[in-house]
Amino acid sequence: MGNKNKKKRNDELKAKEEELTEIYDDELDGIIDELDEIADDETVEEEYVIEDEVEEPTTLEEVVEEEFVLDDSDYDDELFNDEENVVYSNSKIKKANKIINIIFVVIMLLLALVAIDVVCVSKYDKGPFFAIPIHKYDDGGTKEYYGLGYKVIKYHQNQGRRDTVLGSWGLKYNDEPITVEDIDLAINFNDKTQKTYEKYYKQFVRISSTLQNVDTKNNKLILGYKDEDDKYTLNIECKLVKDQNIKKFEKGKEITIIGSVTDYQVKTKKQPNTLYIDNCFGEQ
Repeated sequence: MGNKNKKKRNDELKAKEEELTEIYDDELDGIIDELDEIADDETVEEEYVIEDEVEEPTTLEEVVEEEFVLDDSDYDDELFNDEENVVYSNSKIKKANKIINIIFVVIMLLLALVAIDVVCVSKYDKGPFFAIPIHKYDDGGTKEYYGLGYKVIKYHQNQGRRDTVLGSWGLKYNDEPITVEDIDLAINFNDKTQKTYEKYYKQFVRISSTLQNVDTKNNKLILGYKDEDDKYTLNIECKLVKDQNIKKFEKGKEITIIGSVTDYQVKTKKQPNTLYIDNCFGEQ
């Protein structure tokens, strides 16, 4: 009786164990299936996220290419701006050069005009051609001309000064001649020729001396100082103005002349030292 009960209990326990084992296996399989599903879902989401994300460069070449593309875009913008600035700068430079060239040409032209007037007035007693007459004196027709940095006075007194003088804008009207004796001129020109000539060149002078010759053909008077040895002999050749009557003058008599010194010639075997005076008026 006892052995039957024990066997029966063992059979029940074994059946219960098998039942529990089946239940456990079923639940374990369910858990594993759930875990597999969860794992599959996470894998899909991960793949989805990875597909949406931008792929990062994985090699040095890809990194360089990407940086090059970005830098090239930046360089294009900078290059465009630089080209725009270069074009603008070149335009400004060309415009400035054009203005400078125009100013240079104008300055050179003005200097050429000034040079022409200076040469014509100082060397040939002509002009001025490019100066403006500003003032006229009531002395017979003397006029003042103003040019670019220079002034010209054309003297035309009724009986007096008839030369043309060039100077700066500060040049003053002067009709008073420098009075000098013929013997003083003779000695000074012999002893200090160059210095004396520079002192009297283009100066308005008054000289008294003896009339030695009258050249009616050329409208000239020859007067001057003469010594026995001819060391200091000085001839003064005066070219009279056109409205002066040369025929009224007599040789051998004292004469006073006024005029402007134009030249000097050193003595030779044929003639003594000679001083030349133009636009002369004589009085005996």
